[in-house]
Amino acid sequence: MSSLKVSQIKQKVRSMFEAHLDLADIGAQDSERDQKILSRCLAALAVYLQAGCSEKEAALAVWDGSDDNGIDAAFFDPSDLRVILVQSKWINKGSGEPEAKDLGAFTKGARDIIEQDNTGFRPALHTRFGDIALRLANPGTSVHLVVVSTGASALAKHGAAILKAYAKDMNGDDPDAIATFEVMGLAEVYSGLAHDPTQSNVAVDATLLDWSYISSPYQAYFGLIDGLQLKGWWKTHGKGLVASNIRHALGSTEVNNEIKQTATLSPEKFWYFNNGITLVASEAAKAPAGAASRAAGNFSFKGSSIVNGAQTVSSLAKVDDDHKLALVRVPVKVILLKGTPAGFGDEVTRTNNLQNKVEPRDFVAQDPEQKRIRQEMAIEGIDYQFVRSEDAVQSPTSCELIEVTTALACAAEDPALTVQLKTGIGRFFIDLTKAPYKTIFNPSVSGAKAFNAVLLNREIEKWIEQTKGALGKKSGVGWGALVHGNRILTAAVFNKYGTSKLLQPIVAFSGSLSVPDLDKICEDAYMKMVAGIETDYNGKFLAVLFKNPTMSKRVYELARA
Repeated sequence: MSSLKVSQIKQKVRSMFEAHLDLADIGAQDSERDQKILSRCLAALAVYLQAGCSEKEAALAVWDGSDDNGIDAAFFDPSDLRVILVQSKWINKGSGEPEAKDLGAFTKGARDIIEQDNTGFRPALHTRFGDIALRLANPGTSVHLVVVSTGASALAKHGAAILKAYAKDMNGDDPDAIATFEVMGLAEVYSGLAHDPTQSNVAVDATLLDWSYISSPYQAYFGLIDGLQLKGWWKTHGKGLVASNIRHALGSTEVNNEIKQTATLSPEKFWYFNNGITLVASEAAKAPAGAASRAAGNFSFKGSSIVNGAQTVSSLAKVDDDHKLALVRVPVKVILLKGTPAGFGDEVTRTNNLQNKVEPRDFVAQDPEQKRIRQEMAIEGIDYQFVRSEDAVQSPTSCELIEVTTALACAAEDPALTVQLKTGIGRFFIDLTKAPYKTIFNPSVSGAKAFNAVLLNREIEKWIEQTKGALGKKSGVGWGALVHGNRILTAAVFNKYGTSKLLQPIVAFSGSLSVPDLDKICEDAYMKMVAGIETDYNGKFLAVLFKNPTMSKRVYELARA
C-alpha cells in the first residue's frame, strides 16, 4: 500500500511543481536526477500545504541544491506572520526517515538565518536569504520548521531530540513561542494532496442559535454560533475554510490576541465586542428535527468558505479552554450562492472586507495627553502626527506616534520597555489607562522631551546603520548586537548621554546636540555590550536574548556602565 501511495504522490507533485522549479543545476545524465526533482517537488508541496499559496509560489520558494545549509525551501507566509523552513527527503519505499545528520544541518541552517549569517549559503541564495532574514527581524514573526518525507510520520528518538533542542534554544522561557516544528510523513503528504487547502470544497455542520432566514433576493441565514463549533471547523479544515477570503489568519496580531483574551476571560461579552463572521456556501440542508423552532437549528453548509471573520475563527481555534469557548456567541451570516448571478460571490467577499481596520494605536486619538504633547510641540514649530494617516512623515520639524513611542521607551531607562518594543510595539496601545503606555505618556512628559528624544534616537539609529555598513562580516555577536539588540543599545546610550538633557527647549537641545560626542558614547556602549554578551551569554541566540527581560536588563547594565 505504501509503494502505491508513493507512486500516486510522485505523479501528482511532478504535475503540480516540476514546470515551475529551477532545475538548471541537475544534469540530464545525473543518475539521481529523478530523486532530486522529486525531493524539490516535495519541498514545494510542504510550502503549498502550509501556506496555502500558489503552486508557482511554492516552487519558487525551493532553495535545494549545493550549499543550501540544510534548507530545502523557505517561504514567508504573511497571513500567519511566519517563516516556513523546509527540509525534504523523497523515500521511494514509503518508510524510513531523514538521517539525524541532515536534521542537524537543517537546524543549523535555521539558526544561521535567524542570526543573519549567510556564510553557509551559496551566493545565488543571498538575495532570498536577505529577504527571509529581514522578515524574521520584525517583531511578531515566528519561524516554523517542517521536515517532510514520503516516510514515517514520527522521527526516531535522536532525530526528534534535535528538533526539540532547537525549539528549546530558540524559545527559552518566553511564553510566546517564536519557533515551532512539525513532521510530515507519507500519511500527511497523501492526506494533504487529497484535501487540497486551496480549494473551496468544504462542508461544515453548524447549530445556529436564534436563527432567521432570508428568502429574497438571495437566500441567506443569520443567527449565532458558539466558539467551540468554530474551533472545530478550523481544526478540521484549516485554511481550506478561508479559501475565498482575501486574507487568511494573521497569526499573533494584537487584535487577534484580544479576541483570544475576551473568549478566555469574558466569554459572555464576546457577542458585544465582535463583528461576527460571514460565510458563503453553495447550498444548505437543514435537519428536520426541531424545524419549527428558531431557537436552534442544525444545518449542513456545502461548498463553504469564510469571506469575513477569518481572524475571529482562527483566534478562537487557539483557545485551549473548550468550556469557555462553548459560552462564546459569535454573530454569523451565511449567504447561499445557489441561484445568484455570476460574480456575486466575489462581490460579497470584496464588499465584506472594505471596512478600514481599526488598530489599538488608533485609540490614542482620544487621549488628552497626546493632544497636550502635540500642542506643546506646535508652540516650538514641531508637527506631531499622532493620528494614523497616510500623510504622516518624518522630518526635522515633524514626527509621528510610533517614532515618539520608540524614543520615549528607550529614554525611560527601563530595559523592560525596550523588550516590549522588540516583542511588538502594538502592546503599548492595548490599554491606554495603564503601563506600559502610561509609563511613557503621562503628565510629566513634555512635548519638548518627546521630540528631543526623537532627535537623539534618530542620531543613534544613524550610528547603528553606519556601523552595520562598516562591518565586514554580517554575522556573529557584533552584527547581532546591532540587529537584535538595537533597542537595548539605544537605551544604554540615552542613559550615558543623560536623559535630563531632554528636558531643555527643543531649539536649545538641538543646538547642543554634538554628534561626534554622541558617536563616542555609542561606540563605548556598543563595545561593552558585545564584550558582555561574549562573556555572559556566549552561544546564546540573540534574537531570543533581547526578548528576555532578565537577560536584556543584564546587557543594558553592562552597556551603560
